[in-house]
Amino acid sequence: MIFPVLTLPQAKETHVWQLYLPAFQPFLSPWWEWLSTDEQERAQRFYKAEDRDRFILSRGGLRYLLSRYLACHPETLDFTYSHYGKPSLVTATAQLAFNLAHSGAWVVYAISRQKLVGIDVEQVQPRAYLEGLVERCLTPVERQTLPLNPQKRLYHFFQYWTVKEAHLKAIGLGLSYPMTAIQVEWQPSPHLSLAAQTTDCAGKRWTLQLWEPAAVAIAAVCTEQTANQITINDFPIPI
Repeated sequence: MIFPVLTLPQAKETHVWQLYLPAFQPFLSPWWEWLSTDEQERAQRFYKAEDRDRFILSRGGLRYLLSRYLACHPETLDFTYSHYGKPSLVTATAQLAFNLAHSGAWVVYAISRQKLVGIDVEQVQPRAYLEGLVERCLTPVERQTLPLNPQKRLYHFFQYWTVKEAHLKAIGLGLSYPMTAIQVEWQPSPHLSLAAQTTDCAGKRWTLQLWEPAAVAIAAVCTEQTANQITINDFPIPI
């Protein structure tokens, strides 16, 4: 397998990559070999084969991408994890930050020089307790913007959810921080009218981008600094 080098993102750039899992099934075996012992153990704990394969491909894909940026072999990369599970590289001369997410048939990655970067993807599918989620996750202002049509209501809820989770992953807290303490507005473009207020990120400004990898999937990336240039790319199929 050939590992052509990728150009590192500049100071105000974030590279986003989207991987369609069915197209990468042939890489299960070689990418499994790159995983660390703890990653292989985590993969083996999945009961369903599809969940196990998704984990292997998402982690193998991360190693492949980072190795192309850093000009090293994928299996030489070592990760450390925050208290809430956000991964980072143990050592990296380029000081790269990254985040990943997966849902359904999609895995998405964000690679940046910005320390605070988060990404999420969600498969849009019916929720039996949607109204309960709306109450627990959206602010009163946000709830008022949801359409009454059930399909549109579901879709717009997932837009809010995806942006909020990307932001919470950027600050490294995930769902431990209440979603109702964040507010998203859509005009003139998606932005946080109320961002998370923590010691590390109070007063920071953020760039958001929302897109659809497919008709049934919504993805969002959130990174610190405004005017951050975000490019969305299809994952490069290894040679």
